Amino acid sequence: MAEIKLSNISKHFAATIAVEEASFTISDGEFFILVGPSGCGKSTLLNMIVGLEQPTTGEISVDGQVVNELDPKDRNMAMVFQSYALYPHMSVRENMAFPLRLAKLSQQEIDKRVTRAAVVLELEDLLNRKPRALSGGQRQRVAMGRAIVREPKAFLLDEPLSNLDAKLRVQMRTEIARLQRRLGTTTVYVTHDQTEAMTLGDRIAVLYKGRLLQIGTPRELYECPANLFVAGFIGSPTMNFLPARCKDSNLELPLGSMRLSETMSQQVELSEGPVIAAFRPEHLRIVGEKNSPCDGVQFEAQVELVEWLGADLFIYFYATTEGFEAMELPENLDITTRDKDRQLLVARIDPATGIGEGGTVNLCMDVRRLLFFDSSTGERFRQDKSNVISIRHQ
Repeated sequence: MAEIKLSNISKHFAATIAVEEASFTISDGEFFILVGPSGCGKSTLLNMIVGLEQPTTGEISVDGQVVNELDPKDRNMAMVFQSYALYPHMSVRENMAFPLRLAKLSQQEIDKRVTRAAVVLELEDLLNRKPRALSGGQRQRVAMGRAIVREPKAFLLDEPLSNLDAKLRVQMRTEIARLQRRLGTTTVYVTHDQTEAMTLGDRIAVLYKGRLLQIGTPRELYECPANLFVAGFIGSPTMNFLPARCKDSNLELPLGSMRLSETMSQQVELSEGPVIAAFRPEHLRIVGEKNSPCDGVQFEAQVELVEWLGADLFIYFYATTEGFEAMELPENLDITTRDKDRQLLVARIDPATGIGEGGTVNLCMDVRRLLFFDSSTGERFRQDKSNVISIRHQ
């Protein structure tokens, strides 16, 4: 196992900046996720850690030793690629043993490690098969086994589940999590799928256009996103965004306005100026639901679209934003608007309600769960030491 530290790492390809000034430490035994949209620099970062790419500036150290000049074979790390990269003419046993033969280990030690990895990955009955006789999930487990037998300091996985179908992805996700907990090996995992990131990682680093935006636990990223991109990227369906105005103790939203209670006034200090308000789909609920008094903004919504997922029901509706300053949201976020004066929102409600498309529903928004973002920088207004969210504009 290993502690991996990146200090001011940048990577330039001609005029393109792939990674810009990334600094973070991956703890010994941690499951660390690099997540972001395509082209954000996450795979480039992974390649620099393993040694397939050299950083333009900055240092990479493993257990205190700078490894910038070390070849990949000398860093004692094992990488699992998006493509399984198995040798088609070799059996499962031979594929898993191949890196050990290159390392010139004894046949006894090779057999011992391959057998042990096969047991962990439940591949004992497949050791004599060729890759063409395996399913996609089995091939991915063989690729994992080839990494495990090396007993490396760290595992590096570059979108290993992207070639699998949806059901198999869920199964393999569970297996990878179980395997990492069992082995306790430092693991760096690259994905563009925020669901994978949220379910697998001890901590997650969110990247966008080569910049490291935020590092935190899944819960921290979900409940306290640092900026608009993280807020919109983490969570499915995405967070709802609305322009807002703050004046004295009044909060004005396209869905309605309200005077802040004494309790809210103690927690939130609002001054005049446009901001962007954000809230999760589960922070909307139907007015009048049992044991759910409304402490927020009430409004009527016309249902445009219904998505029934069994345990969840998502309803989509539009909020009229005419009269409010237009929002500038990051690109790459799957946030749809029909025109400049309407914003599409989504609510997660009880599927037993039986609400259908075209119907109307009275909803309540819990203003205590609102997050506020600077409309010019996209950064979230933070809590100060007195636990007061201060929103001020110059």
